[in-house]
Amino acid sequence: MKPAARIVALHGALWSIDPWYRWSWYAWPTAMAVLITGWILISKPVNTGAWGNAGAWAKPIAQRATTTAPATPIKTTTVNPVDLEVMSCFANRGESSESACTKVIDDGKISGSRLASVYTQRGFMRRDKQPDSAISDFNAALKIQPDYAPALNDRAWIYMNRGDYDAALLDLNKSASPTTPWLQAAVAYYYRGFAYLRQKEYAKALSDLNEAIRRQANNADYYLARGEAQQAQENYDAALRDFDEFGKRAPKDPRGLLARAVIFETTGKPRDALAALESAVTLAPDNDFARSERDRLRGQVKDNDPAKSNPGELPPT
Repeated sequence: MKPAARIVALHGALWSIDPWYRWSWYAWPTAMAVLITGWILISKPVNTGAWGNAGAWAKPIAQRATTTAPATPIKTTTVNPVDLEVMSCFANRGESSESACTKVIDDGKISGSRLASVYTQRGFMRRDKQPDSAISDFNAALKIQPDYAPALNDRAWIYMNRGDYDAALLDLNKSASPTTPWLQAAVAYYYRGFAYLRQKEYAKALSDLNEAIRRQANNADYYLARGEAQQAQENYDAALRDFDEFGKRAPKDPRGLLARAVIFETTGKPRDALAALESAVTLAPDNDFARSERDRLRGQVKDNDPAKSNPGELPPT
C-alpha cells in the first residue's frame, strides 16, 4: 500500500483513542497548529497493500499595544511518557519503532482501542518479513476490538498475498462497511474489489472499486485494478480510460503503459502497443518484461510494415 492509506490508519487510530485529537478537528484554527506540530514530531507511516502544498494560509492578527495589562503566561502541556512511547511506535522507524510498540504492549499501561491500534501498528511493521507474527498481532487487536478496520484490512492483505481470498473476504466483509471511517473503508473496498477480481467475480469487483474511487479518488492503484476488471470483461475503452487515470496519478509507474499495450495488441493495434511499450521502457529501463515485449513487437511491426514488404508502393491510408 502507499503512504496515504497508512496515514489514514494512523488518523483512524488517533480518532478512536484520543478525544482531544477529535476535538482538535473541530476547533479551527487551533486545530491546524496542533496538527502541524504533530506532523513535525511524528513521521508518516508507510501504507500496506499489494499494489499539500504548504502556503501562507494565515496572517498574525494585529493587536493594540498596551502598557497597563501584565503579560499573560502561556499555558504549556506536559507530554505523558507513555504517549511518547506510543508516538515512537507509530513513527515507522524500523526496528526502533517495533521495539517501542513491544515496550508499550509489555508495560501494560494502555488498554482498549488504544492497545488495539498499537498491536495493529506492530503487525503492520512485521507484515513482510514475519507475516505469521503480524497475523498474531492483528488477532490480538481484533480480540480487543473485533470491528477494528485497520487490523481487518491488514490481515486481509496478508491473506491475499498468500492467495487465500476466501479468508481475506471474511475480514473485508466486516471492514467494507458504511459504518467504517471513510478512508479506512476506501482501503477495504479496494482490497475486496481486488479479491473479487482475482476470483473472477467482475461485477462485484467493479462495484467495490467504484466505491473505493468515490471515497479516495486520487489513489492511482484503484484505477489500475478497476481497469483490469474492465479489461477482463472486454470493456476496452473503459479500461483504457482507467489506465490513463492511473498514469496521471502515478506518472513514473510503467504499469499503466504495460496494461495499455496489452489492450492495443488485443484489439489489433500493434503500433499503438509498441508506442506504449517504448514509453514504459523509457520510464523503467530495468524492467525486463517491458524490454522483451517491446523487442518482440518491434520485430512484428517491422515484418508487417507495408513499406518494407512493398518498397515501391505507399502504405495504405
